[in-house]
Amino acid sequence: MTNIEMPDRDGLEDRSFGRVGRAWSHLRRHGLLEPIRLVRRHGIGASLGFVRRNIRHIVADRLARRWDRRHGVDTAGSIQLSGLDVVGPHRAMGNEAVCTSPRTFDFIMKSLPRDLQDHTFIDIGSGKSRTLLLASQYPFAEIIGVEFARELVDIARSNIGRFRDPSQKCRALSVVEADAAAYDFPEMPLVVYFYNPFSKAVFDIVLKNLVSSLERCPRDCFIVYGSSSHRAIDWARPAIRETGIFQELTVPVMPGFLDAVRTIDYAVFQVHAAA
Repeated sequence: MTNIEMPDRDGLEDRSFGRVGRAWSHLRRHGLLEPIRLVRRHGIGASLGFVRRNIRHIVADRLARRWDRRHGVDTAGSIQLSGLDVVGPHRAMGNEAVCTSPRTFDFIMKSLPRDLQDHTFIDIGSGKSRTLLLASQYPFAEIIGVEFARELVDIARSNIGRFRDPSQKCRALSVVEADAAAYDFPEMPLVVYFYNPFSKAVFDIVLKNLVSSLERCPRDCFIVYGSSSHRAIDWARPAIRETGIFQELTVPVMPGFLDAVRTIDYAVFQVHAAA
């Protein structure tokens, strides 16, 4: 039960693209009895779980590509980093670039105040820009993506130029090509968004830089951290608490939305300028 990667329409290695075709090719190569052999090898429970995960992935991916077509952009997929041109030394610590589902993002935003007109939204590891575009439907002062893969930066900038949505409230969108560990946070109120972009070693550096920035220039700041794999929330949450300046907010449990490949575990933290 392995994933075989194929290129998406931009030639990037994409685990979400053509899953049904790959499954059919696998059956043709190994014969129609292959499902029975796999069930015997892995057990009924594991096999049913594998089928459920793949069906959910296929449904979510098709909904993501439908969203892209509606808005004239290209943000879907599970893009692998191995063949990309990246800035900085942390390629091996980065995770695949995946898009946040619209319903998931809107649910998370309900945990934040409505009056964010003076806040800058920053997506650390912004990939092909899906989260930036979703954030533009809210009245932020500015929206910035930080991405270390040149190919993804190019696609994101193209998406920002092509995005079509009459409900867009913020049009000050940009993408910075940079290693997140070397990024300098702007001195303005912030909403900093992480969707499990990299390992704990890199996250600790970015978090330390953010705390240093807030100590130099005290201001309001929210951190939103979400993860749907690697159980990253289990180490991100205590790391943020241990800074001593962030207070975790009470948030509702994330539902299992159809347009999300996996249900996201997330946490929201806030520090006030007075802290």
